Amino acid sequence: MFLMGISPPPVAAKAPPAKSRTAHAAETILRLIPSLLSVCFPGKRKMYNTYHNSFKENMIFHPCYARRNFPLFASLEDTIARAAALVRPPRKTRTVLLPEAGGEVLASDIAADRNIPPFPRAAMDGFAVVWTGKEDRSPYRVIGTVNPGTRWSGASGAGDCIKIMTGAAVPPPFDTVIQVEQSQTGVDGSVRFTEKARHGQNIAPEGDDARKGEVLIPAGTVLFPRHVATLAAVGQWEIPVFERPSVTILPTGSELQEPWEPAEGPMIRNSNAHFVRAALSCLGAREVHYGGIVTDDPEHIRERIQEGLTDDFLILSGGVSEGEVDVVPQCLAECGVEKILHKVAVKPGKPLYIGRGPSGTVVFGLPGNPVAVMVHMAMLVKPLFLKASGAREYLPKPIYLPLAGEAHNRSIGKKFTPARVVSKGGKSVVAEIPSNGSGDFISALRAEGVFEIPAGVSHLGPGDLVGFHPVWGDLFQDEG
Repeated sequence: MFLMGISPPPVAAKAPPAKSRTAHAAETILRLIPSLLSVCFPGKRKMYNTYHNSFKENMIFHPCYARRNFPLFASLEDTIARAAALVRPPRKTRTVLLPEAGGEVLASDIAADRNIPPFPRAAMDGFAVVWTGKEDRSPYRVIGTVNPGTRWSGASGAGDCIKIMTGAAVPPPFDTVIQVEQSQTGVDGSVRFTEKARHGQNIAPEGDDARKGEVLIPAGTVLFPRHVATLAAVGQWEIPVFERPSVTILPTGSELQEPWEPAEGPMIRNSNAHFVRAALSCLGAREVHYGGIVTDDPEHIRERIQEGLTDDFLILSGGVSEGEVDVVPQCLAECGVEKILHKVAVKPGKPLYIGRGPSGTVVFGLPGNPVAVMVHMAMLVKPLFLKASGAREYLPKPIYLPLAGEAHNRSIGKKFTPARVVSKGGKSVVAEIPSNGSGDFISALRAEGVFEIPAGVSHLGPGDLVGFHPVWGDLFQDEG
């Protein structure tokens, strides 16, 4: 489904180019290394196993980083899969009234309580007749009128018809509706039809849309307006939904200050935490605990982490890279958090931490750069929050559109580039927004989302298909 009102027409576009020969060659060589290690250094079995297991876990290693002792990086797909394995299914349900059901996750199947439509339904304003195939030859006598919500009963004979409105029940023995535009009314009130009719035309048969007992909305569906309309149509008022997970948000960094504080010199306003709070609100989060800014004091960080580990999710921002004050991973370990992975082959947002707390809390350590936070919230946190909320479908679904210009990827993995969808020559295309890097939140403000440049692809040209994610704007209200 196209979001934000975007419904581009079909276009002829080129597929994204395959990985470069260099990337393929490097990947092949790297995959041979475990076997070479095993043969040449049989005593180094531990080193071989470590390397082999890294590839089994779908990791990415770029040859140009070998001289710098860079570790292996998890792909985004592997990161999502490994993090999703940590998510516990929702433990509680609650009941909401129909007007409040939008955005909730349905906790049980909803079936049709009767046939839909529950009667033969007129699809046009016109006249109901008993079909003969000779409707255009003789005048018909109008013996009654049927409006929606009313019943008609009476005797009818050859040459009789009834006037009927769209949505009304077609009474027996009438079996065909001729639209009013194909009729002429005489001075005596009789009706002549200008064309022959097809048997059963302009009538929706009983049960044509759905049969009684048919499941219309399965459990795990995120409820959007079309679902709410269906719930109303099948007589549902009290709706069973899953309870949303609880979340603690902890922004870290001694350089941060809140928006309501006067700006001071090199201090940075705390935008990340408030983006995360707003995003969670759009996702329907009900229990969000904002812990306030945490300075780079390890004791302070550990204290706040311990408080956050009582929730289902703990989301930290900043302090997860390799700087001297990036102590969050160490503090998490000291609080009993098991590290699942640290670093992902994505730009922006490489220094990503994912862990599991002693009681099962899913821990995200997001980078400090705002665009990286926005990308990871859309590509990782949102899907896993939805899964924890009971959603059946939760993975990101890009919209594939042609690229307006050229794009480059010099990173080791997948790159997400700020962009907008624009009209060019009557076609919808993805246009890159100039950006000064992952700290440039103004480029995100001007963008509608990001498009993907796959790992191993260094260049895309005009017309190449790209996966576009509308990750801000209507990001958190898209339909899966």
